[in-house]
Amino acid sequence: MSPIPLYKWLFNRRRFLQLSLFASTLGLSLACSDNQAQSSPQKVLVIGAGIAGLAAARELQSKGFQVTVLEGRDRIGGRIHTSRTLGFPVDLGASWIHGITGNPIATLAREWQIPIVPTDFDNIILYNSQGNPISDRDFETSYALYEQIRDRAASIAENSEQDLSIAEALQQVLATQTLTPQQAQLIEWGLNSEFVTEFGADLESLSSWYADEAEDLDGGDYLFPQGYDQIITGLANDLEIQLQQTVTEIRYTDSGVSVTTEGETWTADAAIVTLPLGVLKSGSIQFFPELPRNKQGAINRLSMGVLNKVVLKFPEQFWPQDYHVLGYLHENAPDFSEFLNGSLYSQQSALIAFIGGSFARQIEQLSEGEIREGVLRVLRRSYADRIPEPESMIVTRWSQDPFAFGSYSHIAVGGDSGDRDILAEPIGDRLFFAGEATSRDYPATVHGAYLSGIREAKRLLKR
Repeated sequence: MSPIPLYKWLFNRRRFLQLSLFASTLGLSLACSDNQAQSSPQKVLVIGAGIAGLAAARELQSKGFQVTVLEGRDRIGGRIHTSRTLGFPVDLGASWIHGITGNPIATLAREWQIPIVPTDFDNIILYNSQGNPISDRDFETSYALYEQIRDRAASIAENSEQDLSIAEALQQVLATQTLTPQQAQLIEWGLNSEFVTEFGADLESLSSWYADEAEDLDGGDYLFPQGYDQIITGLANDLEIQLQQTVTEIRYTDSGVSVTTEGETWTADAAIVTLPLGVLKSGSIQFFPELPRNKQGAINRLSMGVLNKVVLKFPEQFWPQDYHVLGYLHENAPDFSEFLNGSLYSQQSALIAFIGGSFARQIEQLSEGEIREGVLRVLRRSYADRIPEPESMIVTRWSQDPFAFGSYSHIAVGGDSGDRDILAEPIGDRLFFAGEATSRDYPATVHGAYLSGIREAKRLLKR
């Protein structure tokens, strides 16, 4: 066989390289086409149209995912619920932005030009058990004593070998104190305002180790005079939301999820569960397979508090105009002890009573007439016959709400903040969990719920 001329060998060599390059390019193109087919918008179900669910859905949809939000109620917002039935906006659930510095809710309000106004909780008029205003001097002296007792109790709890309830830690301090009746009542009022109303739980159940677990944001507390639902409406824009889809069953496998509602069955590649802790604790939704033992244990150990409101609209204002808060001491607590001056935000003659813990659960068993008379009985101590009959009233009953079974989560005695992390852990690459109860840094807050939704959307994206 005669040798191949050098120029032909070079030609064939170049031809071979061209064909090889073409083949590799073709393979790459086919692989890219296959990858593009694989990365076509994946389907994700978000269970719950509260702020955590809407935040997650919005984040995922912006990244090209096909997202459907399933909501059992006939409205969006979850525990953010603005009512206008009294002729002006009233937030029956979440009310405040707690700290506007670095708060994503405040950022959204600015971006969407939603007005917010501050609440000064120190701007308060406090009435004694006879209905007379307490002097500034008496208030300052008694409140300084309250802070001293509270801080000593916190120190006892911190140095205890076992978790104590706040009530147990306080009892050790109070046993050494001699208090006047008014001092004792003011201390009880302060504890109710700072803990019972704040956490929606009684002192006997609150963990003293974890009462201050949350991180605080600076900048004060701000209300939405036109309603918190403006934030909800903005987040829900352009999302696919299916209302009145009460979830009864969630199935998950290595290949996807199936969610059954009272109406139909929905399938997707993954799901983000943003159900309130109260719903998870109720067992009204079945998981197949059952949730991992450690996750179910965290659900069992975490507790759901209750904060209720009584909103009264009067034909005229009979209380001082400039105070943000009206407080009442009581000889026999619990009773209605804290009112927000709604006229500062609504241009209406309105008072909003805040009630937490077991007392909040008790009033849910009363009729509206009984509740109205209970509130007026307290107010009449100060204003007697000057109080007109209220024109209208709203009473919340959050512990009876089947889509919440409470207001927000807290850690009871014997619990641990690590339970929030366990609750937040995904199951494989298919089932993710968000909501205020999964937020270790900002539990029981709107911004905590919002950030948890963003967190899980990003976690799903990585997986």
